Amino acid sequence: MLLRNIFILSLVHVVRLVLPLLLIPVLTKRIAADDFGVYMYAMSFSAWLAIFIEYGFNISSTREIACAAEDGQVTSIVAGTQAAKLLLVVATIPLLFFAAYLIPIFDGHIFWAAVAWLLGVLTALSPIYYFQGREKLKIVGYVEVLSGAIMLGAVYVMIHGSEDFYLLAFIVLAARMLSLLILNWRMYSGKNLGLKDLFNFADGIDKLKIGFNIFIFQAAVSLYTSFNVVFLGFFCSPVQVGIYASAERLMRAGIGFMGQFSNAIFPRLNALNAKDPLQMKKLRTKVLIGFSILGVCGMLLTWLIAPKIVRYMFAEHADDVQEIVAILALIVPAIALSNVLGFQYLLVDRREKIFNIIISCAALINIIMAYFLIIHYQIKGMAISWVTIEWVITIVIGMTVFTLSRNKNLITTG
Repeated sequence: MLLRNIFILSLVHVVRLVLPLLLIPVLTKRIAADDFGVYMYAMSFSAWLAIFIEYGFNISSTREIACAAEDGQVTSIVAGTQAAKLLLVVATIPLLFFAAYLIPIFDGHIFWAAVAWLLGVLTALSPIYYFQGREKLKIVGYVEVLSGAIMLGAVYVMIHGSEDFYLLAFIVLAARMLSLLILNWRMYSGKNLGLKDLFNFADGIDKLKIGFNIFIFQAAVSLYTSFNVVFLGFFCSPVQVGIYASAERLMRAGIGFMGQFSNAIFPRLNALNAKDPLQMKKLRTKVLIGFSILGVCGMLLTWLIAPKIVRYMFAEHADDVQEIVAILALIVPAIALSNVLGFQYLLVDRREKIFNIIISCAALINIIMAYFLIIHYQIKGMAISWVTIEWVITIVIGMTVFTLSRNKNLITTG
C-alpha cells in the first residue's frame, strides 16, 4: 500500500506541476511576454497564499487522522480542519488588497490579483490531508488527472492570442474548482456532517492551536521558496519574473516528487512510531539512504536533460532560463536530505519547535540575503540565495538530528 500511495501522490504532483508545464510552450508563443510574466507571477502568488490557508494541515491533520482509532474521531478532525480553513480564508482577504494595490506587477492587472487570491483559496481548501491520513489516495489521482487534462485541453483549444489572456484565468479556476468539488463530495459522503459542523469555529480554533507549530514551519519555509517569486515582483520586470518563475517551476516539477514520496511515507512512520518504534527506525534509515541517492541523481539529471527541455519550452528566452536552472540544480540534494531529516526525523519525533527555530532563522536570513543579491544580480541573485539557504538548512538540521540522536543514546545506555 505504501508504494501505491507514493505512486498516486506522484501522479497528483505530475498533474499539478508537470501538466501545467506543457502549457508554457503554448502560452509563450500565443500571448505577450509581459502577459506571460503576469500569469506566472499570479500562479506563484496563489501557491504562496495557499500555504497560509492550508496552515500545515497536510502534516498536523494527516498525522491526527493516521493515528485515529475510530471513524468518529476522523469525522471530528475533518470538521474542525475545514472550519479552521474557512476562518483562514477570511483572514487572507487583506492579502488580496495588498496584491491588487501594492505589488507593482499587478499594476494594471487587478483582475489577475483577484484570480491569484481565489486560486490560492481553492487550492488550499482541497482536502488531500484526509486522503493522505487514511492512505486512500486513488480518488485524488483520478480527480487531479481529470481536472488537469480538462485544463490542458481547454488552453490548447481556446487560447489563441493575447486577446484571450483573461479567458486563461477562467480555465485555470474552473479546473481547480472541479477538483475541489469532487474531492469534498467524496470526503463527506457517508459522514454524519452538517453545515453546523463545518461552521463550528470553536473546533476550528482548536485545530489552529494544534497546528500552530506546523504552520509557523510552513510559513517560514514559504519565505525562501514560494515567496521568492513574489519578492521578485517588487524589483524586476514581468519578463524577468516570468523567466525566473519558469525556471523555478521546472525545478519544482522535479523536486516535488521527493515531497510526494515524503508525504506518502510520513503517515506510515507516525503510525509505526506509535505501534512499533524499532520498525519505524529501520524504515526511516532506508528512506534517508534512498533520498540521498535520489537527490544526487536528480541534480545530475537536471544538468543533463534540462537544456533540451528549456530549448523546447522557451525559444525566446532559453539561455536566460537555462542559466537559472543550472544554478538551481544544486538545490536538489539539499532538499532531498532536509526533507527526510526534517519531516521524517524531527517532526515524527515531535520536535516541531526546534525545526521551527531553524527554519524561521533561515527564512529571515534569506530575505535579507536575497534583497542584496537581487539588487546586484537580479534574478540570478535570487537563485543563488535560494541554493545557499537550502544548504545551510540541511547542514544545521543534520547536525541537530545527530546531536539529539547521540544524546538520546547516551541517556538510554546510561
